[in-house]
Amino acid sequence: MEDDHSYLISSDKECAGRAGKVCKKPARLQGNEEEIMKRQPHLWVQVIVSIVFMCLTTNLGAQINRASLNGTVTDPSGARIPTATVTVVAPETGFKRETTTGNSGIYSINSLPTGTYVLTVSDEGFKTFTITGIELSVGQTRTVNVGLKVGAPTTKVEVRGTSEALDSNDAEISTVIQSQQVQDIPINGRDWATLMTLAPGAVNLGAGGQRDLRFVGRGIDDSNYTFDGIDATGVQEQSQKVGVRLAISLDSISEFRVASSVYTADQGGAAGAIVSVVSSTGTNSFHGSAFDFLRNNVFDARSPFDTDVPPFRLNQFGGSVGGPIRKNRTFFFADYEAIRQNLKSTVIGFVPNLAYRNQVATTSPVLAPLLNSWPVGQTHIDSLTDQWTSLGQNTDREDSGMFRLDHTFSNRTSIFGRVNIDDANMNSPMDTLGGRDNPLIRPSNYAVQLTHTFSPTIINELRGGINRSAMHHYQNGTCPASTANGEPGDICPSVAPFDGPSNSQLDMEVGTTIDGYDDLTIVKDRHTIKMGIGIERHRLNNSDEIVANGVLSFASPDNFINNVVDSYSFVGELTPGGERRTYIMPYVQDTFKIRPNLTLNYGLRYEHYTVLKEAFGRQAVVKVSCGGFCPQGTPLYSPYYKDFGPRLGLAWAPGGAGGRTVIRAGFGMYFSPNQMDDFTDGHESTGQRFNVSSAEVPGLAWPVLPSQLPAPSYSPKAWDPNRRDGYFENWDFTVQRLLPGNFLGQVAYDGSEGHRLFGRLQANLINPLTGTRPLPDFGQYGEKANIGNSNFHSLQVSLQRHLAHGWLWGTQYMWSHAMADQGFGAGDSTSIENMACLKCDYSSTDIDVRQSLSVNSVYELPFGPGKHFLNSGGFARKLLGGWQLSGIAAATSGRPIDITIERSASVMPDGNNRSQRPDLVTGMAIYPADQTINNWFNPAAFADPANFTWGNVGRNTARGPGYYEIDTALEKRTAVTERLALDFRVEAFNLLNHPIYGDPGNNVSSSDFGLITGQLNDGATGVGSSRRLQFMLRLDF
Repeated sequence: MEDDHSYLISSDKECAGRAGKVCKKPARLQGNEEEIMKRQPHLWVQVIVSIVFMCLTTNLGAQINRASLNGTVTDPSGARIPTATVTVVAPETGFKRETTTGNSGIYSINSLPTGTYVLTVSDEGFKTFTITGIELSVGQTRTVNVGLKVGAPTTKVEVRGTSEALDSNDAEISTVIQSQQVQDIPINGRDWATLMTLAPGAVNLGAGGQRDLRFVGRGIDDSNYTFDGIDATGVQEQSQKVGVRLAISLDSISEFRVASSVYTADQGGAAGAIVSVVSSTGTNSFHGSAFDFLRNNVFDARSPFDTDVPPFRLNQFGGSVGGPIRKNRTFFFADYEAIRQNLKSTVIGFVPNLAYRNQVATTSPVLAPLLNSWPVGQTHIDSLTDQWTSLGQNTDREDSGMFRLDHTFSNRTSIFGRVNIDDANMNSPMDTLGGRDNPLIRPSNYAVQLTHTFSPTIINELRGGINRSAMHHYQNGTCPASTANGEPGDICPSVAPFDGPSNSQLDMEVGTTIDGYDDLTIVKDRHTIKMGIGIERHRLNNSDEIVANGVLSFASPDNFINNVVDSYSFVGELTPGGERRTYIMPYVQDTFKIRPNLTLNYGLRYEHYTVLKEAFGRQAVVKVSCGGFCPQGTPLYSPYYKDFGPRLGLAWAPGGAGGRTVIRAGFGMYFSPNQMDDFTDGHESTGQRFNVSSAEVPGLAWPVLPSQLPAPSYSPKAWDPNRRDGYFENWDFTVQRLLPGNFLGQVAYDGSEGHRLFGRLQANLINPLTGTRPLPDFGQYGEKANIGNSNFHSLQVSLQRHLAHGWLWGTQYMWSHAMADQGFGAGDSTSIENMACLKCDYSSTDIDVRQSLSVNSVYELPFGPGKHFLNSGGFARKLLGGWQLSGIAAATSGRPIDITIERSASVMPDGNNRSQRPDLVTGMAIYPADQTINNWFNPAAFADPANFTWGNVGRNTARGPGYYEIDTALEKRTAVTERLALDFRVEAFNLLNHPIYGDPGNNVSSSDFGLITGQLNDGATGVGSSRRLQFMLRLDF
């Protein structure tokens, strides 16, 4: 493992700065981690193996980083011309592709790099027709029909193409975030993922980062990200495990596409949105930039929860350069970006007050060390609680680089390769009580693609790559050290209404995905047929729970005083593990031009996700049928081979609408592999894990006596052995219309049903009739199962205008309602209240944001060279020319909130006190008449349920505050020379300084119930904070 992680710790001095708690690896891991890493080859070996694998494989993958162009060629009478020659050329690179129309007069040119093209159509007896400025975006199939006029081929007719184009080839709901938006829309922190909020169906649940976004009612697990067609999700989870911002640098992106619904069979690997990012490339002209973004707390507004503006410094700087190595043949592009950030933010926690501390220490002196887990508060709250306020230090260091090389061997064959590496070291508060979180992570992504044209109607793309993330994650909590159960570690108290301190931990992880894809396209007159297969090998070498730790839960403050423990859970040290899994995904699809204005798109995709295995058999499988642990070699669950996903789409352009309207409808089935993190449970169960409660051990107290522990002590993690892959059935109906002024409007209905969705259960519960557990040698343990169901319905309205005449515009609005019988997806799910009644939890989902709106615009003021006013020489032209306004506005309604309560396991029918809810008092409103941020809920509306009953408050009954935010930028571009320009930009995030509040406390038993104690985003970057100004200086050439 040293080979994979030695770069993360630069010196003993750096290690010493971590207070020595978890920096040094335990001795018992010294041999084991090297053993597991014998299966983890060096990075250059992985690259070579993946390239060889690509070259030996035929018909593998999907064309999701290219574009297509098709249309019908007719004569003046409207008759189709079957022999016309059609040529497309990209002037910036010299790329050229040629074909002829078939018997039906239809042409189709596929696998085109994104960019701007010139289309030329010619035939004997007709004038040559040329259309310039045809923009092709990632994943787009654009239809351009051509009517030839009688005349000599030497006579040319040239027109300018329009920037907006109707989607008349499929039923997909998607949008492309263009290069102008990537470069000009103000983004706090320059995290490209924030721009995904501009996509249809997108909902932001937090600061606008990748982990905060959900699409069309799906969970975080259900989104899939690719970079140049190579998997770019986090390896253990769907997004990077910690909040890096430069995993893909903004300047390395040409554009990206978000397909949220009813996409075609060549895309998959997830049940939700497909996000396809395309990297920037070199051209025949040298071009590049150097930039620096600067922020300082002097220009920031105070948060409603701060007495002063916390100190803050941010420098985000870098540059790029691209150009030709050989004109029209070989091009390069390189990019570097870095972050240096230091922020202090207000942290508020609720801790025991001095009187309560003295009472605990006097009554139960054995608990005195546990009291030191909480800092001493400064502000009196009530008879038990003080508020503790501090300035939490946040420091970030991040360096990201990308290099891409493109080469064209001939008009028939081209290749590109791309390397992208990010290196980050972050240090921030882990909780509200002084714990520190320090991840060091290096995500990297590698891609290579070979495109060959066998004939004008047969094209093949061969693509391979590696997605990798190496991480050391240090967590230094405030809980006291303990040698309970014979293993060194720490023990944390959990007492309502106080905030809980955190355990210390070290998580080492190296995740790798090796990808292989191929896409074969065959054009047969009116049919465009695509077929292929994608293979992804997922590897996760990890060492969770390197430090043993435990949690003592007390059901009430009085129980803590008297040392009455409600439950005690313990997790021992683990040896490293190596999980392996493979995705196999073949598909076939056909785009059938029934008529020039009627297209049928149909296909079938098959996906098989192999059962995860641990590389050395270090996997413990638990089943009731086995009487506990099953024999070594038992699979975690049974394999499943029936994930067949049909896709169907219809697009019709009514002739009576003048070719300016398209009506589309579609249906598809999409399967979910779940996060890689979900399947590490078998390995994690090999260590010592247990949970005991007062329901089965009356008189439980600290220190817990060995005689009170289960014999043997087991509380493992488990998977439902009958698990089946989750899936969604998705359908839509859309109407698109080209409007005056280059606007494209769309109204869409999008709906879905989800089945066999991921959820969390509690297993081995007490039988209320017998008072025993099914497995008497085991305690209560968590079990993951795909048993959930959901439904989603939405109205989506959009209005788009590509940049034309200096103005770009985009608007997305969605009304939606998502319901489910549990919180689904590893990132959003919580345990069910009553394991015997799944349907009792049917309610609005955790991500059910009813209304969301986003508006973005870029506007070049009409002054200066090439504009309507002041376009001649003079001082006024220089002063007033080159100004640009841009901005983004967002608004959402409130997020769902689940009202919970702390209950003792001894008063529950089955001993399970996880995710419990209170009773609703009849006739009482849950919101007070004088609702404020200090009084969001009405405490009198909730009551403790009677013993041995479940609370009757529904899941996600309440709502938090909605928000709106307006971010703007004013930019001045000054031409230094003909090829050199200097840009100065001022950006204002939350321009109006409108308070954007986080959610209130949701636990009735906690001191912060109904209190909003922070902003939606208390971090340094992203949306949801008080007003902040940023300054940019950029040199472009």
